[in-house]
Amino acid sequence: MNKVFLAGRITSEIARFGTEAKAGASFTLVTSKPVIKDGEVQKDGNGYTETWDEFHTVKAFGGLAKSVLAHKKKGDQLIVAGEIRYSRNERDGRTYYNTDIIADEIKFV
Repeated sequence: MNKVFLAGRITSEIARFGTEAKAGASFTLVTSKPVIKDGEVQKDGNGYTETWDEFHTVKAFGGLAKSVLAHKKKGDQLIVAGEIRYSRNERDGRTYYNTDIIADEIKFV
């Protein structure tokens, strides 16, 4: 089974790709969790909770992409359900590896 659930905030402008008939949207979603050491949540010098942040590239297609493009922007919160997809590209003689989340469902928060 390949299923992932993410709750986070959009950290990039939402990019449109593809044709009108096969529209797609791509954006970066950040997920955060507190840093815990010796059973205690760590605070920075200003008293704020330290977090471990992960950045995920999310891609949506069809009506889901159109909905995100029309109603969401950088800074908004989302819950994404989808699958992890790995790809490999070669450019200028170098190999690049990508990890994307292909959204099946997006909940607006």
